[in-house]
Amino acid sequence: MFIALYARQGIHLLAVVRQIISVLVRHVYSTYVSRHHLFIASCVVLLIMVLAQSAHAIQIHRVDTDVFISGDIVVNDDVRLQAELESAPVKRLILVNSRGGHLFASMKIARWLTAHPVTTLVSGPCLSACSLIFMAGQQRQYATGYEPRLTVIGIHGPSMPLTGELLPAYAADMMAFYKERMGDKYDADLLRVALFELKDASGFMLIREISRNQPRDRITLLCPTSSTPRWRCTEYPRQDAYSLGLVTSMDTVSLELPDVMRPRMP
Repeated sequence: MFIALYARQGIHLLAVVRQIISVLVRHVYSTYVSRHHLFIASCVVLLIMVLAQSAHAIQIHRVDTDVFISGDIVVNDDVRLQAELESAPVKRLILVNSRGGHLFASMKIARWLTAHPVTTLVSGPCLSACSLIFMAGQQRQYATGYEPRLTVIGIHGPSMPLTGELLPAYAADMMAFYKERMGDKYDADLLRVALFELKDASGFMLIREISRNQPRDRITLLCPTSSTPRWRCTEYPRQDAYSLGLVTSMDTVSLELPDVMRPRMP
């Protein structure tokens, strides 16, 4: 639930995790098993990691001129998504249940989208880097598919994966993009708090959909951590998705999600 910002020096999340797991594997197996077993175990770990990264890349599903994407955004997902959008006409890009992900990939596809007449819709949570892609739409609305209380846009500042270290130096680009897309409705003070003043990587500015929620649930909340109960979050009762310029219409769009992206009961 955070923006996974990889260091410019070329150290990617996969490489960092690989190093950590490799050290642990070597420490444990050097004590209890032979070198032959250690080699096999290390190969298995690396294979699992590669498969896991592929599994966590976004899912892309096309239905005529609608393109649905779901899941976490990883390196090169911008390339995959751009290729899909260029392969045939697209009118709507529907963001389904995404916790966000890689900042640079998300910003690249968001910048590319701003030059195209695409409507963006949100169904379920659209958090962190996902909100950047959503804001790139010329028209932006909430959509059905998930319960109203779960259909929410979440904005916060960038952070490092694994450690959760906040990286305010990269938040300025995000703030400029939100300002550009929100136009006259842009609230500089509120965005500054969300991007620069939240001290925990799991904290969010949360904005739910409008038409299917009661007035109390349409307001903007600033929650300092993911575990903060609602009554301790700061409420902005005069600000909602429309007044802030996140959406261009208060109406919720009715649509049918692809089967693979529908919410599942636990």
